[in-house]
Amino acid sequence: MKAIALGIRFALELCILASLVALAAHLAVPIPTQVLLGLAFCAATAAVWGTFLSPKRRYEIGAAGRLVLEAGIFMSTALILNYLGSSNLAIALLLVAAANRIALALIP
Repeated sequence: MKAIALGIRFALELCILASLVALAAHLAVPIPTQVLLGLAFCAATAAVWGTFLSPKRRYEIGAAGRLVLEAGIFMSTALILNYLGSSNLAIALLLVAAANRIALALIP
């Protein structure tokens, strides 16, 4: 059961990165700049996630710190999706992320 929850969490992480790429593609800048911004957004978010939130994280910030950081990233992603005109997708992402967080907390 935990493997399924972790798989869903990984899919949510990919959704975060996809929303960042979509945001970069939506900006009114030249295409090479969009590509560079998309890469920069994804690299920065992946670095933060890997450093503080992944199961093999390098630094421990405590359960409360992880919860706040994770919620902030998911809320930012929902705001991006809403900005891009996908408010239903934003709501779905938040609901799945919250359910997944609860499932991971309850599964031993």
